[in-house]
Parts: sequence; C-alpha cells; structure tokens
Amino acid sequence: MISRERFIDLLAMSRFANLPTVWSNGLLGTLVGWTLFERNTESICPLCLIAVGLALSFLYLGGCFLNDAHDLEFDEKTRPERPIPAGRWSRKTIFTFALVLMGLGLGLCFLVSAASGLFAAGIIICILAYTKWHKRTAWSFLFMAGARALIYPTAAFSFLSWERFQAVSPEVLPIFVTIALGLGGYILGISLTAKSESSPTPPTPKEQAIPVACLCAPSIFISGLLLLGGTGIAAAPLLLFFVVLILSVRSVRANHNVGLFVSRTLAAIPLVDCLLVIPLAPHLWFACPILALLALGLQKIAPAT
Repeated sequence: MISRERFIDLLAMSRFANLPTVWSNGLLGTLVGWTLFERNTESICPLCLIAVGLALSFLYLGGCFLNDAHDLEFDEKTRPERPIPAGRWSRKTIFTFALVLMGLGLGLCFLVSAASGLFAAGIIICILAYTKWHKRTAWSFLFMAGARALIYPTAAFSFLSWERFQAVSPEVLPIFVTIALGLGGYILGISLTAKSESSPTPPTPKEQAIPVACLCAPSIFISGLLLLGGTGIAAAPLLLFFVVLILSVRSVRANHNVGLFVSRTLAAIPLVDCLLVIPLAPHLWFACPILALLALGLQKIAPAT
C-alpha cells in the first residue's frame, strides 16, 4: 500500500496540477482542426476528445517523470529533499513510469490518426531534447515551448486520415505558427519575470519591461490579429486575460513571491487558449476559465513546478 507522502510525491513529480493546461491546449487544437477542415464545432465527437486528451496527458506526465529521473545527480547536490534523491522513489521506477506513459501516449495518438501520431512523436523528441539540455543552456526553453506548441497540431489533425493529411494545404501552417508564438512568448515571459524578480538586485525598468512584453505576446499574435480582422468577440477573452495578467504581475512585484507567480501564470495558460477558443466556438466560453480554476485547485494538492 502506497503511503500518502509517496502518493503526493508522485503527483508532484508528474506535475499533474498542470494537466488542465494541457487539456486546454488540446481543446484549442481540436477546434482549430475542425474549423479548418470545415466541420461543425457544434458536434465535436466526445470520444475523440477523450482519446486525444488521454494521449496528451500521458505524454505530459511521462515527460515530467523523465525530467525528474534524469535530474537525480543535480538534485542530489541542490535539492536532496526531492523524492528520488531522498530515497522515497527509485530512479528506475520513475524512468519506467516515464517510458510507459510516453509509449501509451504515442500509441494512442497513432491509434486515433497517423498524422496525430507524427506530431506526438515530435512532442517526444522535444521532451527528450529538453530533458537532456535544460540544465546546460537557456536555449532549452525552445524545446519546452516546442513540446507545448506541437499539442495544437497533434489535436487538430487527429481526425484526418493519412491521405487527407497529405492533401492539407501548406497555407494552414501560419495559423499554428501564430498560436505557437503567442503561447511560446507567454511561457518565456513567465521564465523571464521569475528570473528578474528573484534577482538579488532590483530589476531595471528595461529588465521589467521585456518579460511583460513577452507575457503579452498572446494578445498580439492571437487577439490583435482577430480584432484587426473585425472579430469583435475576441475582445471579451482579451479583457479577462489582461485582468489576470495585471493582477499576477502586480502581486509578484509587491510580494516577490516568485513561486506563487509561476504557479498562477501556469494555471492561466487556458486563458491564453481562451483568446481563440471563444471566437471559434462561443458556446464553449466557459471551458477555458473552468480549466484555469481547476489547475489552481489541483495546485493545493501538489505543486505545479
């Protein structure tokens, strides 16, 4: 029988509190796919959503387990209280969890669609690259952002046969690049803000401005383009996004609680997706805010970082 402490350790190593943000990315990817390929977003297949959601969840959990198992030597020196260096979980067991989960995620994606499996393989490559390099170079951020960005096409193409996927026009590529730039900029902004606010010396106005500009990337790449195109409904989720963002930035600057800032802004990732979910499917307006609140709630059980 597993003890409560070891169970919480497992949840913490898997970063399970961030799963709602993965589901949100998957939801947006699905909506984009159904919209691009002229399907009715009012009749999305629940079983397809569940299958893709499970696959993406397995990939995310497996990637987090892999990261913790790989970092054992580093954690032994800097964070010996963590579950693996403390001896509460063995490295071999966590590696096994990682490989099984990522294998299940990849297999499920290929079962749903070969095209989806192709992008899922890309997610795994990004996970492996990030795991190997994240303690060595700041550029490893690109692999983390890449893994997140590939969630969108993994979900979007999950309903296409390989033949239909091969016939897809290259004109759809800028759509996924734009969404990826918005989310990637936001994640980079979280990292830069945390680094700036945890510095022993007070950050300069420039050092404060650059992270905030990155955090605002979704409003430019997603909402800005929609509003310029005359999609007025994009203003509502943009307002919600800005309110949450302003409150989070003001809080970290007042209290210098970097951990709380990172946790809250990670939980707010569904609000980034919401910027496009509402214009694509207004009847699903509640989905992303609920997922953001769920992510916050799960953080009370186990940390998100």
